[in-house]
Amino acid sequence: MIVSLLVGFNTSVLLSQNADKTMIIIIDGARYSETFGDPEHTHIPNMYSISQEGSIIDNFYNDGITYTSRAIPALWCGTWTEVRDTVYNGNSTNHAVKPTLFEYYRQQKNLPSSECYYVLKYIESLWLPSFDDGYGPEYWPEFHSVGENDNDVANHVQFVMDNVKPHFIWVYLADVDHAGHSSNWNEYIHTIQNADSIVGVLWDKVQADPFYANTTNLFVTNDHGRHDNQHGGFTGHGCNCEGCRHIQFLAVGPDIKSGNISTKTRNIPDFAVTISHILELDPEQSTGNVMMEILNSTSIESNISSHSQISNLKVHPNPFKKETHISFELNKCADISVRIMDVNGKETRSFEIPPQTPGFKEINWRGINNLGQNIKPGVYYYLLVVNNEKIVGKLVKASNGQ
Repeated sequence: MIVSLLVGFNTSVLLSQNADKTMIIIIDGARYSETFGDPEHTHIPNMYSISQEGSIIDNFYNDGITYTSRAIPALWCGTWTEVRDTVYNGNSTNHAVKPTLFEYYRQQKNLPSSECYYVLKYIESLWLPSFDDGYGPEYWPEFHSVGENDNDVANHVQFVMDNVKPHFIWVYLADVDHAGHSSNWNEYIHTIQNADSIVGVLWDKVQADPFYANTTNLFVTNDHGRHDNQHGGFTGHGCNCEGCRHIQFLAVGPDIKSGNISTKTRNIPDFAVTISHILELDPEQSTGNVMMEILNSTSIESNISSHSQISNLKVHPNPFKKETHISFELNKCADISVRIMDVNGKETRSFEIPPQTPGFKEINWRGINNLGQNIKPGVYYYLLVVNNEKIVGKLVKASNGQ
């Protein structure tokens, strides 16, 4: 009976302690060999110290175009997007074609611009997010473009944190790239050290502010690196060499594994998609993958016993808008049932499945309840019962964008 399957199921034990605030710092044009590629971490002592509390990815790459004008939109969008020229507020600039993380965040969570800040130095002609019909200017971030250098940007980030307290802050530090193009090695190194210091200051600020402390995930990466010594050296970038493509990735916070170093190869499109996953968004036009290897578990599915009757459990996409798939390999003949519950443990949808033989299985759910009605966006849980084994996981139904 359904009742017997739900006895003892308490969704409160599955509600993760996820952070509800996000800070992203982009350090433009730092070469990996001068950041986490240096085994001594000579120029990044603060980021190295922070990494002991979080995760780094050793093999994180710009897998597309190693120029800022294309890599920044890719970081925004979770995909390599076309950019188009436009005139906006009397200034010639360009915009991303695909929706950005800012737009997914504000539209799907119905948030005002004051909750989503982009802080960078003063630029007269800012590059813009998308004009996508379902997203667009109505869901752009609040641009805080002031100052002349990275130190000014850091000061204004702290001002915004103190006076506005947005849940989402994207920080862009431009000085490293400018210093590299100047051909002055000492200045290039100095700006990396300064950016490292800024990351340390901002993380300390997060931890000292009761509003942000213990509820904020921090991500730090680059848009591109610089030529390695075999392809022209640090003064330029833009080719496919290892120096241009290999970039850093650092993450820390309540949702991030501590003391974790991943050697799995990941790419720029995975960046926004992973953040979307944490924020329970559906980055519907993105192409990246969730970097589960850096995330703390928020459901039982990643802790399935080695003696389980199933293997290779996947739930995709998750979050979802129209349909999600619960797939797995059944290792022996079994009776199977699946229930979908809301956060209060009330059944939303049940699937009656005949006895199954071993092999690949997939349950498809289109976000419809037992009465044939579309469910509301939000958090749900599935209870997969295989004989007497119970497996529970979280599902997120995102807004349909209408």
